[in-house]
Amino acid sequence: MSTADVSSAISAAAQHIASSEYVVAMTGAGISVESGIPPFRGPDGLWTKHGTPSHNGYQRFLEDPAAWWRREMERSVEPWVAELRRAVRNARPNPGHTALAEMERAGYVRSVITQNIDGLHTDAGTENIVEIHGSRRYLRCVECGDKTPRTSLFATEPAPPCNVCGGPVKYDSVLFGEPIPPRVMESAREETNRADCVLVIGSSSTVRPAGGLPRIARANGAKLIEVNTSGTRLTPVCDVVIQAPAAIALPALLVELRQVGVPRGGLPGTPEPDEEHPEHVRFPGTRPQNPPERRRRRGPGAE
Repeated sequence: MSTADVSSAISAAAQHIASSEYVVAMTGAGISVESGIPPFRGPDGLWTKHGTPSHNGYQRFLEDPAAWWRREMERSVEPWVAELRRAVRNARPNPGHTALAEMERAGYVRSVITQNIDGLHTDAGTENIVEIHGSRRYLRCVECGDKTPRTSLFATEPAPPCNVCGGPVKYDSVLFGEPIPPRVMESAREETNRADCVLVIGSSSTVRPAGGLPRIARANGAKLIEVNTSGTRLTPVCDVVIQAPAAIALPALLVELRQVGVPRGGLPGTPEPDEEHPEHVRFPGTRPQNPPERRRRRGPGAE
């Protein structure tokens, strides 16, 4: 796209967002590229360089958790995993993450569903977030789903059995062949169903089930806005396509939104009637009480 085309697309995207009631952003690996984390696919992708990973990682863990943890402690992991961890360890939020967090604070974006495990959205200040593939900052029991903080990016000892149910514990990040935890998937579907506009940022939209969420939103009548450096399988059905890096496009979109004005759903802190209970009010941009698997803002955490 030419500079003029990108500018025109950003203006169109801002109009859609400002006129929507509930905007959800869905992000993939592409938003973190400018933070120094390589994507999985494409010319410089981890899997392009190191080969397609085995798809039985979860099964190997279940068969012998002790052996899985030994390999982790010995750093006997696939090359793409080792490179990803080195990159994540030093990564910091880029202007794309920061702009998206500011859109949430301003009431333009209500939540973020991310496929990324890097934690950069949280570092940037995003609060209402569903980490559909888990987070590098936690351990999780595969039986009851209980989570505990992860103290180091690199294992020095096996995780003890779950202190709630005694089940085996692994990293919270989802392994190949592992189902998305039900509560996480429930939250992602809930946000998708509420959306009347979806920003799809830096995602190839090929990995299921995350890649299918924009299509579900589209089927529900939501507008789709894609931000990516190249076309994807989703591009033909999008209402607006911004072909530019997220670190450039999202700050420009934020500027445009500020010029457009107050989002249709109102600004955070502005009460409006609750449709089901008119005697109550709710505050746009605030999270529901006790939402499943949406993480409150935390500090940078373990690296």
